[in-house]
Amino acid sequence: MRRNNLLVLDQVNAGYGGLQVLHEVSLEVEAGEVVALVGANGAGKTTTLRTIAGLLVPSAGRIELEGESVVGLGPHDLVRRGVVMVAEDRELFGALTVYENLVMGAFTRSADERGESLDQVHELFPILEERAQQKAETMSGGQQQMLAIGRALMARPRLLLMDEPSMGLAPKLVADVFATIDRIRSTGITVLLVEQNAKRTLETADRGYVIESGEIHLSGTGDELLASDDVRRAYLGL
Repeated sequence: MRRNNLLVLDQVNAGYGGLQVLHEVSLEVEAGEVVALVGANGAGKTTTLRTIAGLLVPSAGRIELEGESVVGLGPHDLVRRGVVMVAEDRELFGALTVYENLVMGAFTRSADERGESLDQVHELFPILEERAQQKAETMSGGQQQMLAIGRALMARPRLLLMDEPSMGLAPKLVADVFATIDRIRSTGITVLLVEQNAKRTLETADRGYVIESGEIHLSGTGDELLASDDVRRAYLGL
C-alpha cells in the first residue's frame, strides 16, 4: 500500500447489465500525482473512470477515497467530495453560453468559491473569458475541450478524472492539452488520465497502469512503462 493514497481500487468488478467489463481491477492514486491508465479500445479504461465517478456501481471490490469507502455513492455525492470527471464526449450544454456552462460546474460550491474558481479558470484559459457569451455549440473542438476542463475545475476537484481529453484534436492542440495537465498538477490537483496518445500520456504521468480485457497487466512509473518492450510493441508501435 502506498502512503498518502487519495484513491484506492481493490479487486473491483464492474460492467453494464449482465456484461462484466472489469475483472478484479486494483490501482492506487497518490495525492498530487498524474496517473495514467493505458490500454486498447475496449480494454475497460472508460468503465474504470465511470465506476470511480459513481456512474456505475461495482459488483464486487472496494473503492476508497482517503481511506473511506465510496462504493454506492452517486455522482453528485462524489463531486461534493472532490471527484470530478471530464467525459470523453465533453457533455457540454451546447445551447448555453460559455459562462453558463462554467457556472453549472460550480453547483456544489458557494458564491464566493464560484467567483474564485472562475478567476482561476480564466487565468488558465483566457479565451473562456473572452468568449463568455458565446454558445458552447458554436466553439471549435479545442475550445470546447478547454470549456469541458474549465467546467470540471469549477467544482474545485481534488481528483480529476480525464477521459481522452485530446481525442479528435490537431497536434498543436494535443500539445496544449498536455501542457494544461501539467499546469493542473502544479496547482495540487490529482489527475487520473485515460488517453489514446500512450507515449505523451506516459511521458506526462508520474505512474501508470496498463489494462487489457478489463484486467491490470502492468504498472510502474511512466518511464518504466515507456521502456517496457510489451508497452512499446502494443501501444507505441515500436
